[in-house]
Amino acid sequence: MTDTIRGPVKAVIDGDTFDMKVTHTGKENTAKYNNEERIRIAEIDAPELNTAAGKRSKEALERKLKGKEVRCYIQARDTYGRIVAKVTIL
Repeated sequence: MTDTIRGPVKAVIDGDTFDMKVTHTGKENTAKYNNEERIRIAEIDAPELNTAAGKRSKEALERKLKGKEVRCYIQARDTYGRIVAKVTIL
C-alpha cells in the first residue's frame, strides 16, 4: 500500500515542485511526515527555472495548485529530502 498525505499547497517552487502543509496522513502510512513537506511531482521533468520555459512552467503550476487542497501518493524521498509523489487536486 502507498503512503498518502493531504493538505493545502502553500508555495510553488518551480514547474514540478511545491510546498504543502500536511493536514492529514493515511491511516495505513508506514512513515512519519513533517507538518510541512516539499513535494516533487513524479514523472514530470519541468525546464530549469532560470529559463523562459521554466518560468512559464512555474506560472502554469501556480495557476493549477496554489491554495488548493491536494493528495499525494508517495513513491519515495529523493536525495534532496523532497517527497516524490503522484498528486491529485481535491
